[in-house]
Amino acid sequence: MAKRHGVAFWREHVQNWCRSDLTQREYCAAHGLGERAFHRWRGREKETIAAAKATLTLVPVSVGKPEAVGCVRLRSPGGWEIELPGSSIALLVGVLKDLS
Repeated sequence: MAKRHGVAFWREHVQNWCRSDLTQREYCAAHGLGERAFHRWRGREKETIAAAKATLTLVPVSVGKPEAVGCVRLRSPGGWEIELPGSSIALLVGVLKDLS
């Protein structure tokens, strides 16, 4: 009697096959899987994904402005300290690049 495997087993194999560069036939041969069973489970996974996508809905959200940061203070273990205005991200990036 053939060994029965569950959903998790087949889902993992279908996902691994998708990430591989193998054909279905090559993947099944390499992992000792029946091609017909693999094909059947691949179809079930496609249906599950399609059903999940069909039930998704987009919900509008509003995003406000981020709160302004007063200042950013950088302190080194060596004792030096730099204080920059928090609104000047470009300046902060430039300083950090120069320090690295």
